Amino acid sequence: MSRLEVPLVFRRLSTTSDVLVRAELKLAIKTNRGAWETVDFLVDSGTEMTTMPAAEAKDLDLPIPKRPVFGLNFQGLEVRSGLLRARIVGMDATEYLFPCYFLGDPNVPLVKARNLLGLTGVINQIRFTFDGTHSVVAPCGVLVVEKK
Repeated sequence: MSRLEVPLVFRRLSTTSDVLVRAELKLAIKTNRGAWETVDFLVDSGTEMTTMPAAEAKDLDLPIPKRPVFGLNFQGLEVRSGLLRARIVGMDATEYLFPCYFLGDPNVPLVKARNLLGLTGVINQIRFTFDGTHSVVAPCGVLVVEKK
């Protein structure tokens, strides 16, 4: 089984001194040209579906549907339902196929949009464990990623 430990990212909130923690994972995404582009995703166990701004997908030359899904929107944005062909950077060369909602108009960049790695179509292929055990290299712990 392939396994990866990624240190959790953290920042201190200046107003309260709270330490805020998040898990980020680098995915290599296959483009229309067959090349692999490295893209950062926030691993979000509270997100049902992986999302990415459609404009970013277009800029990376990822395969995205031409038309949005009729009647489906997310926070007022049109949604294109597609797939990401991905590898997890730092693990073996296994290719995964993740369902993804490409958000917004591909010709209009979104301000402050994040790529979110959700649960649907992901957790049946990969196991995520959030481990808060601190170390010198991971002061707030690690995200453990394992191939099933």
